[in-house]
Order: sequence, then structure tokens, then C-alpha cells
Amino acid sequence: MTGTDAPRIVRLAAKLTMAVAPFGLLLLIDGLLELHWFGTTDAHQLAALMDKIQDDYGIEPAALLRGRLGAVQDVLLGLVCIGYAALGIWVLRGRLWARTWALVLGILVTLAGVIGIGADSTEPRTLAAYFRDLLGSQLTDRVPMVRGALYPGWYSWAEDILQGLQVIASLAALLALAWAVITHSDYFTGKRDVGAEPDDWDNALARVKEQSRKQREAES
Repeated sequence: MTGTDAPRIVRLAAKLTMAVAPFGLLLLIDGLLELHWFGTTDAHQLAALMDKIQDDYGIEPAALLRGRLGAVQDVLLGLVCIGYAALGIWVLRGRLWARTWALVLGILVTLAGVIGIGADSTEPRTLAAYFRDLLGSQLTDRVPMVRGALYPGWYSWAEDILQGLQVIASLAALLALAWAVITHSDYFTGKRDVGAEPDDWDNALARVKEQSRKQREAES
């Protein structure tokens, strides 16, 4: 199959899967930029300043972006998203292995994105809270010092936007592919002989279809 004879829902699922690639690339770039910043002199000076403020005044340091580990996770998630998007080419051609891997990776990248967003939204040690603590402790002279060593302001909102867009794109692709598999399972083929027995996945889909047919007949 070349994809030109693919059902409409399969074409949509393939296009949505491939559309995840730009968001994966942007996440990769964002993670690399954050890793670069964490290796700068400003980042080291800021960490030292926050540690000294904690030692002297007991104010816990703020979380900087998602931390170095979070930046590494963004890089890895970006790479996985790019690989996931590439599967759309073979999904369009009806490859059985691409169908399976796209479903598995679609679930993984969607969950990873949701978990990342959830972790960010529940982080109590935000910069805003940190600055409030400094001002509340009359450490106003420390605020310009902290701000001067911070990363560019667009780093944080770019990360939030990219995480949200990646989750939306991967979820849309996953749902479209799941519907394509349910409605057009016969389009996807592997390297089996034409007369070979259906695999476990095909058998499960056949049972779902048969149950749906019986239910419709019972209702009518």
C-alpha cells in the first residue's frame, strides 16, 4: 500500500501523528536551551545566592524552570515525539507494526506530557512565591540580584505552551488512530501471508465489532 487508497480516517490519523513532529522538535530545542542555561555562570551564581539566602534567612530556594532533570526529560520527550511522528508515514501505508508502535508511543508521550504539566502546576516553590518571601522578609536588596541572574523570562512560558501543545497534538493523533483501528482494522497488514490467521489484536477488534453488532440488533 502507498497510502493513496487509505480510508479518510486513516489519512487523518497519519497526518495528526506526523503533526506531532514540530512540537517534539520545539521541546527538544527548549530542553537544550535550558540545559545550556543551567551550565552558565549566571545559573551557578544564582544557585549560590539562593543557598546563601536560605542559610542566612531560612527562605527555601525557588524551583528554576523544571530543573536540570526536567530539561533532560524535555529533550528525551522531544526525541520520542519526533520518532513517534515518523511512524505516521507507515501508518498511512497500513503497516501493522507501525499501527502498534504508534498506539503505544502515543499513550506514552501523552501521559508524559500530562505528568509534566501536573508536576509544574503543583510546584509550591515558584519564583513568584520566592519573591514574595524576600519582600516579606525585607530583603528587597536581594530581589534585583536574583532577577539579574535569572534566565530570560520567555523560557518559562515557552515551556508551558509547548507542553500543552504537545499533549493536545499527541492526544488528538492517538484518538484518531484508535478510531481508525476500530473502524478499518482490515487496512493494516503486516508481513504475513494473505491467508494467515488473524493476530490477537485483530481477534480482539473482531469481538468488539461483533458485540457492537449484537447490541444494535438487540436495540432494534
